[in-house]
Amino acid sequence: MIYFLITLGSAVVVLSAQQANFRFDDLDGKNAQNIVFHASYWLSNNPKLNPDFSNHRLGISTGYSSYFREIHDDRWILPDFDIIMRVTGNLSLTGKLYGFQLKEDAPHVIGSGFQYYFGKDDSKTWVSSIQRIDLKGVAHFRLTSITMNINKWFSGTLVDYCLGVGSNIFKGRSYYKSIATLDNIEGQTNFFSMDVIKPFDSFKLGIGFNIHPNYQLFRVYIMKNFF
Repeated sequence: MIYFLITLGSAVVVLSAQQANFRFDDLDGKNAQNIVFHASYWLSNNPKLNPDFSNHRLGISTGYSSYFREIHDDRWILPDFDIIMRVTGNLSLTGKLYGFQLKEDAPHVIGSGFQYYFGKDDSKTWVSSIQRIDLKGVAHFRLTSITMNINKWFSGTLVDYCLGVGSNIFKGRSYYKSIATLDNIEGQTNFFSMDVIKPFDSFKLGIGFNIHPNYQLFRVYIMKNFF
């Protein structure tokens, strides 16, 4: 029970401390689309559960994501909150359901997906996943983000590694009428991902990167398994 309360408290802290600007004010169509792209790229994050740990059935991951570069003169720091539930030895369900407050918007993140584990019978180290996440509660646009990943796990003496490739497809709709030509916004980007995870007695501490030649997303998170 105490670990659940600690995790819940960490989630509250994460969801109450962030910064970003999702507004299109004073932006042309290209730069407005850039805002949507970076929002979708952030939503491509998914929880990391080592497929070899089949005795873990429920996990919660909380943390932050940030870009190495500023986005239109703003440093984005955005919350991550993921739930993962293992339903069979080969399959887990994932979900995002949370909201947070920015200076001018109150975004809501909602969506779900699944992870499928495969490999040798006694050692499943490969993971394929897909998720669909919607971003709502933003005044100037709505966004649907679909991400597909293939990852490979490596277990080390002190830390575990998860390396993979992914593809993020997004489709948004602008409600900012000052940009007349920007009703529908869509695109796709491919990326590499890398996570380094340090197990402790009661939780795991992870850092991760989504790497694209032009966009690098960094995240730090705590993963707690309950069952």
